[in-house]
Amino acid sequence: MKKLLNKSLFAFITLPLLALVISTGCNRLDNVPTHNYAQTNLVSDEDNEEYEASRIDETLVNPWGIAVNPNGPIWIASEGSGMSQVYDNMGGQIIPAVMIPGPDPHTPGHPTGIVFNGTTDFVIPGTGLPAKFIYVGVDGIVSAWNGGSAAIIIANNAGTAVYTGITLGNVGSNNYIYAANFAAGKIDVWDKDFHWVNMSFTDPNLPAGYAPYNIRLINRLLYVTYAMVDPVTHHEQKGVGLGIVNVFTPNGTFVRRFATGGTLNAPWGLAASTPGFDGRGDAILIGNFGDGKINVFDALGRYKGQIMSKGMPLEIEGLWALETNVPGTDPGLLYFTAGIDDEAHGLFGYIMHK
Repeated sequence: MKKLLNKSLFAFITLPLLALVISTGCNRLDNVPTHNYAQTNLVSDEDNEEYEASRIDETLVNPWGIAVNPNGPIWIASEGSGMSQVYDNMGGQIIPAVMIPGPDPHTPGHPTGIVFNGTTDFVIPGTGLPAKFIYVGVDGIVSAWNGGSAAIIIANNAGTAVYTGITLGNVGSNNYIYAANFAAGKIDVWDKDFHWVNMSFTDPNLPAGYAPYNIRLINRLLYVTYAMVDPVTHHEQKGVGLGIVNVFTPNGTFVRRFATGGTLNAPWGLAASTPGFDGRGDAILIGNFGDGKINVFDALGRYKGQIMSKGMPLEIEGLWALETNVPGTDPGLLYFTAGIDDEAHGLFGYIMHK
């Protein structure tokens, strides 16, 4: 994450960072995955011999989030271009990319998180239609789409928020939007009418210097990844052991610390595995933006190892999203996005067992 971070937004972080001690690192188990997985690159924004993507899409620049329509299309939020691509499961374009606005509604923004809305809630003002997809961005913009060539701004929190992830969840019959506000160090929440809701999302033992980086609903619980904030750049700080994952209920109640330190490295991608991918389907996959590796945990947060390729951890530079929930697709595919070349370019593809 390289843009739009305002130093004044990070007063919440207690320093110095020398006081930070990570003492509960991920416990490695004996049954580390030894299976080989292969990476297939479907789409990139550049014709690069290193990646050899099957198709070029110049709008796929630093793609972050993935959201999936139950009917099959894959939607991607590309921070670098301010566009949202719509692909089939092999990376073919279904419709032209949708513009995601910045603070100026006529100018592309910097979207990061995207989530599909299958409810009748979250009606877009002035349209009478519920949002099909909702976006957040590092520019502090929340926007929504239900047809047309561009999303519509729902909230402009530029100057107070840097949004790096989004998900939906519910408490009883009430549906909510949850967004990771990296700048403010908290989870922002809205109800079905896009009104602010105050929820705690407090880890009483969170070390100083960490901020929520991504959030995703998995098995009716909210998983939140945390990255260390660099005190100079205010971006995520890369480094092995710099990462935390917590679990909360949808009402913001802390459930447990899921993972701390170990092989985590600015973790962002979150996905539940499938039996087709790992033979069991009971693992939580956590991708590192910091070094491009994918960590495997069981449902209790016990470390199982990393996804391997040719006997070594598979690495995807600039790794962002992980997605297994794609209807009509081989259940063994794990889709990914990546901001390759230091986020200057983009890559979309999948990983599967050989």
